[in-house]
Amino acid sequence: MKKKLIKVLLALFVIGILFSGCAKQVQAPKAEKPRKSVEQMVKEAGFEIVDFNYVKGLVGNGLRKFNKVVFIDARPERKYDSGHIPGAISIPDTKFDKYVGQLDQLKVTKDRLLITYCGGYKCVKSYHDAKYLRDKGYTNIKVYLAGMPDWSKKSYAEITYKYAKKLLDKGVLFVDARPALKWKKGTIPGAINIPDTKFMRDPNPYLNVLPEDKNAPIVVFCAGYHCIKSHNVARLLKEKFGYKKVYVYAGGVPEWKAKGFPIVKPGKAVAKKTTAAKKSVSAIKPGPDEGTVDIEFFKTLIDDRPDNIHIVDVRTPEEFEEGHVKGAINIPVDDMYKKGCDYIINKLPKDGYIIFMCASGGRAGEMYFGLKEDCNYKEMDRLYFLDAHVNYDSGRCEVTE
Repeated sequence: MKKKLIKVLLALFVIGILFSGCAKQVQAPKAEKPRKSVEQMVKEAGFEIVDFNYVKGLVGNGLRKFNKVVFIDARPERKYDSGHIPGAISIPDTKFDKYVGQLDQLKVTKDRLLITYCGGYKCVKSYHDAKYLRDKGYTNIKVYLAGMPDWSKKSYAEITYKYAKKLLDKGVLFVDARPALKWKKGTIPGAINIPDTKFMRDPNPYLNVLPEDKNAPIVVFCAGYHCIKSHNVARLLKEKFGYKKVYVYAGGVPEWKAKGFPIVKPGKAVAKKTTAAKKSVSAIKPGPDEGTVDIEFFKTLIDDRPDNIHIVDVRTPEEFEEGHVKGAINIPVDDMYKKGCDYIINKLPKDGYIIFMCASGGRAGEMYFGLKEDCNYKEMDRLYFLDAHVNYDSGRCEVTE
């Protein structure tokens, strides 16, 4: 009787797991060792792990110091565009050979201090770049394992012109940190003027033009990559006045003009080009950025979803096995580089909408933009990706921003 009761309880337990929001594979205990953490791999490879204070000390005033240290962002270009450590360059681990030539262009010697980072403690990309760099003969490599999530909480981020343009189009506040005379001659459309020297001496006159909402994004710029003024203002906004989303557009006015974007006198409007209305999406609620799915909408799909919406988990098979959204299929983004575009495209569901997901949004976006830019996929209107953090440990696939 007891044996029958035990069998019934075990069967109910297995059914409960299979029908929970975050399915986990039920297998007999394995004799093999548990998968190593990224921290273990970094340490075993002999790379020193550095913390925020160490990195901040080297970042200093925010200007590029390639003759002393090079910060290397190992995440996809899209992530780099939308926020990186001031002065960092982009060398995505999946496109290492394409981007590593920058170091030669910058005349970086083999013993120069290089610090790799990516999307936090569970992100393996910084480890990959560190290994690849060592294989290239670089000898002084450290890893900032806490990476961009840690940096963003404690300091301001730098963005590229691509993301600056996107934020400007959304109506985000832009701040010109140059002297008033420079600002009056011409600035990025809509930018207000907060000269760094006056702001550091007496910030009070400028506080009433800043948003009351400390979560409101602010973009600060000045006269290009050699201009310290934008970094001075951004640092004060983040560290003294508590604004949480402060960005420096380091390319500033010179790069903005070089890219063909307008520079206008303050108060002068810019004629906007009319664009065709976006095609409406009936089954998917889009997120704020290109290709993204609305996070709250995605949460409604975790336990149950329409038949024409497919979730594709782009993590490794080992990660997928440890936990995944019920009904998701596994197509690792690494296969795009190992097996090619045709392999990935043939694996995709042939109809309906597809939402890519991973653990933090980086690899999901990499799959989306890889199909668009590298594979020239013809049906991008049915592809989306989740740009959010997902915790698979609890058995509920908890999604957070």
